[in-house]
Amino acid sequence: MKRDWLGLLVIGVSLLSLPFVLPHVVEDFAEEITHRVGLSTASAAFLLGGYLALQSLGLVLVALRRRAGFVLTFWIGLIWVSGAVLDHGPAVWRGGFRSGTLSVLWVVGLVVGQSVSAALAAWGAWGHRDRGGPGLAD
Repeated sequence: MKRDWLGLLVIGVSLLSLPFVLPHVVEDFAEEITHRVGLSTASAAFLLGGYLALQSLGLVLVALRRRAGFVLTFWIGLIWVSGAVLDHGPAVWRGGFRSGTLSVLWVVGLVVGQSVSAALAAWGAWGHRDRGGPGLAD
């Protein structure tokens, strides 16, 4: 069986971003972002769990060489990046973001990791992949 290096990269990069995603989200919860967007902490935690489950499903489908996994992983990554940049970008750019260096590291790690994951997933979904024979399925 031919090894799917692109799929392995998508999975690896997405998983490597989780140590940045988790502390960033915990910090969001501590800063009461849930109240700012009109949700209870419990509701936001439930939605976050569902979102992480979708991200996991995307990676499982990538491992199974399914195009849908690449598409899902692309959209999940794009949403992570868009949310982080739109909500925190100006404060990070100005300096003095939250608790300082660690807070910046977490949000930058999230943005970089999920951007790379989304870009690789886009290549897997719509790029130049071998569409014939065994391999990527729709």
